[in-house]
Amino acid sequence: MKLFDISWFLPALGDYFTFYGGGKGSAPPAPDYTGAANATAAGNLEAARATAAANRTNQITPYGNLTYTANPGTDPYGNTLYTATQTLAPAQQGILNQTNKLNEGLMTTANSGLDYANTVLSQPGVDTSQLAQTGINPGQSYQDAMMTRLAPQIDREDAALEQQLANRGIAAGTDAYNQAKTLQAQKHNDLLNSATVQGMNTGLAANQQGFQQAAYNQMQPINVINALRTGSQVQNPSFASTPMQANTAGPDLLGAANASYQNQLNAYNAQQAQSGGFMGGLMSLGGSLGSAAIRNSDRKLKKDIKRIGTHDLGIGIYTYHYKDGHDLPKELQVGVMVDELEKVMPEAIVKMSNGYKAVNYALI
Repeated sequence: MKLFDISWFLPALGDYFTFYGGGKGSAPPAPDYTGAANATAAGNLEAARATAAANRTNQITPYGNLTYTANPGTDPYGNTLYTATQTLAPAQQGILNQTNKLNEGLMTTANSGLDYANTVLSQPGVDTSQLAQTGINPGQSYQDAMMTRLAPQIDREDAALEQQLANRGIAAGTDAYNQAKTLQAQKHNDLLNSATVQGMNTGLAANQQGFQQAAYNQMQPINVINALRTGSQVQNPSFASTPMQANTAGPDLLGAANASYQNQLNAYNAQQAQSGGFMGGLMSLGGSLGSAAIRNSDRKLKKDIKRIGTHDLGIGIYTYHYKDGHDLPKELQVGVMVDELEKVMPEAIVKMSNGYKAVNYALI
């Protein structure tokens, strides 16, 4: 094996670099995303259940109470089932009991009038033939009654006019006579017109009053039924607005798993970069070794000696620095020790002019 062939050095890298995942240079294993997601969902569900339970606040008011009770067992999804019970205060409960009893009796009475109500509804309206149409005497209108009252007055005034004309010597058929009679006729006509209008107004007023009375009589039983149906109602409790528990989420296990994985992956990438830099240095070192095949390898010239592997010849491979004062390279060196190589391959040993021994790396 040639020393500058860096492949012999690769097994020794594990002594300097430990990668995440337990392996030599292996990437971290991917998290169990499904398990983390399921755990996150389970945490969110538990938080939702806690929020729901916190929002079920029992309330007590002067008019009644609202109480939440957890039922034994759960629904098919594992959620606790609650029963909300509303109870009235004793005084309100007494009013409700009496109201229910009263309403039951009133409804029984009201039901007895449903037949009448159905009859009225099936024949809506008021029978106008039964309204008041007569005046003073049966069969006589208000207009006829007023005309009957005015007739004697008209006769008296006609007789008085005839007497006045005769006394004044105005004979029938003359212009003065005819003019006087025309004025008298116009006066009587005005009286008749006034009687007609007054009679019509009186008749209409009587008709309207009769209609209203008939309508009232018709609807009175229905109004009684409706009054029996309605009544005072019990005062319902007015509950306070309960502050709602804020929604909370469970632990973000999925995010934590992903963040942990990313941290491990970043650390792995950083170590890979560090390893790449170190490997590049070794490659450069291997090239320099190839260009200087004979190198001082006497243990007496070396310090910071550390074994990093085993050569194919069974001897150790070391990193080291040369001691100061010997005009030797200052960089980190990789190689074997003369005293070990001399025992297995003495032909690869070269004695230098300064008295130290060197190794012909081209032979090993």
